Amino acid sequence: METRTSASSLRSRIRGSLLAGAVGDALGAPIEFDSLAAIRRVFGPEGLRDYAPAYGREEGAITDDTQMSLFVGEGLVLAARVGALESTRDG
Repeated sequence: METRTSASSLRSRIRGSLLAGAVGDALGAPIEFDSLAAIRRVFGPEGLRDYAPAYGREEGAITDDTQMSLFVGEGLVLAARVGALESTRDG
């Protein structure tokens, strides 16, 4: 049986994972398909150091990658609510 503390810790870790993924997505979007040389040409020798516009959107905007992660998370929550994630292993 899961305790209230462990459930809270799990929720916190899941939230942190989703947030970290969104931040990484927003930081990486402007350089997603660029070579190192192209990144350095645009952002200097240190490369990307802060949010930058990407795909015609404002600085720090997430992409469909984050949206897909959130949809998967939502699907897992809904599946758990109806018991679809319960283990079926014997003993």
